[in-house]
Amino acid sequence: MPSSPSRPTVSMAIVGRVISYAASRGLRHGDLLEVAGVSAESLTDADSRIPVTSFGALWAHLVRALDDPGAPIRLAARTRMEEMHVMGFAVMTSASAREALDRVDRYMVLLQDTPRWVTDTTTDRDAPFAEMHRAPRFTLGARVATECSLAVYIRCFRQCAGVEFSPLRVCFRHAAPRDLAAHRDFFRCPVEFDAPRDGFAFPPSLLDLVPRDANPALSAFFHQHAEELRRRRVVDASPMSARARDVIAHLLASGEPSATAVARRLGTSERTLRRHLEDEGTTLRQLVGEVRRQTAEELLRESDTSMSEIAFVLGFSEVTAFARAFKRWSGRTPGRFREDTRGGRGRRAAAGVDRAADGG
Repeated sequence: MPSSPSRPTVSMAIVGRVISYAASRGLRHGDLLEVAGVSAESLTDADSRIPVTSFGALWAHLVRALDDPGAPIRLAARTRMEEMHVMGFAVMTSASAREALDRVDRYMVLLQDTPRWVTDTTTDRDAPFAEMHRAPRFTLGARVATECSLAVYIRCFRQCAGVEFSPLRVCFRHAAPRDLAAHRDFFRCPVEFDAPRDGFAFPPSLLDLVPRDANPALSAFFHQHAEELRRRRVVDASPMSARARDVIAHLLASGEPSATAVARRLGTSERTLRRHLEDEGTTLRQLVGEVRRQTAEELLRESDTSMSEIAFVLGFSEVTAFARAFKRWSGRTPGRFREDTRGGRGRRAAAGVDRAADGG
């Protein structure tokens, strides 16, 4: 079932695994399909995806029906890399655990638009930290989906490395569930809740392990295939507002872009463009203002571009119009902003544009 590109989605490969697990524990298959908003036929469609909100509703239903806070951890313990399709095989055949983690970070989008994983190998108390980046939604479904995603990551890391390692610590931003028995048994390390981020720290020595399924030829094949799928997915999954921003930035020099011009560049109708932007909580006018302000601030802070050139790049007919708009955005004239952010280097330009803003 296709999903709007403006909303984060989850692959049916993951949805099907959750439904199968819930059914194996006695929940009615039909009820699970209804909660997720999918048909039995769609479960076999590898390209099908559902909104993250529907996935969260499925998880919430599962945990409530089973009355088991450890359900997301128990499902994760059953997971294998082979179930993750191209991403799984690209990770399994990597030359090192370091490369495997890089591929998880890069190709997770093939399975779900959120969360995204970023592995920091330099700043966390001399221990690498794999961090899950996800909007802070603390509904029941979002909480347990986060726990399952993190546990799956560790389960697959263990499988790939060929060692049953224990993380140094595991962190969750949400509050602890009432029963942590499954969490303690699986993670085998301190588990922190109400933490500043989601993720886990692990011993640096693991980065140099050679995965037991490392295979240069297969690695190159799956890497190439995953890259192509990722390229398509990133384009398809980009929120309409992000794609519209790129178009606006290209069109601004010709004046303020119209909805018709932006929609034409995006290959959609003006009506569809407005609807998607409304779904994402914004408007074309707001996006134009945001792009203009961000571009102006970058040029003022990081370049010696003249005020007239900046005004032209941003699609203003004259410097005074740009100066008035910038003061409305930031409470400062462009010249004052340049001076404040660049010190003495901006004083000469500041004086000129401040006079322009005053009509002098």
